[in-house]
Amino acid sequence: MTETRFIEVARYRVICGDCDPMRIMYNGTYLRLFEIGWTELLRVMGTPLAEFVAQGRYLAVVDVQCRYLRPARYDDVVVIRAAMPGVSAARLEIQYELVREDGEMLAGGRTVHAIVDDDGRPHRIPEAVRAAARRFAAD
Repeated sequence: MTETRFIEVARYRVICGDCDPMRIMYNGTYLRLFEIGWTELLRVMGTPLAEFVAQGRYLAVVDVQCRYLRPARYDDVVVIRAAMPGVSAARLEIQYELVREDGEMLAGGRTVHAIVDDDGRPHRIPEAVRAAARRFAAD
């Protein structure tokens, strides 16, 4: 079995607007950090989201999971790590690790995406994306 290869794709400093009155980052904000993660991972792989949008294609999230381990707090710097362990003809899976700058793991999760057009009709994952994912996994 091969180990999932996570890479740092972005860093995010928690702002006041992300937090509840206890200065703890709101749970829904973690999903926004996942979105930053997958868009930046696609960019690193050479298949930026802007290319999909220019063709009238979008990556719809069809499944999301998040495991909260420790709270992120106001002014923490969160390192967003992402990996793409699976791509099929119709879906791609991206996994995440959200880690405080000091190395403490805050959360982990995954999203599964399908490509849809402006009318919401599904499309196959382009071969260029599948090839980029294979190259990324092999590096």
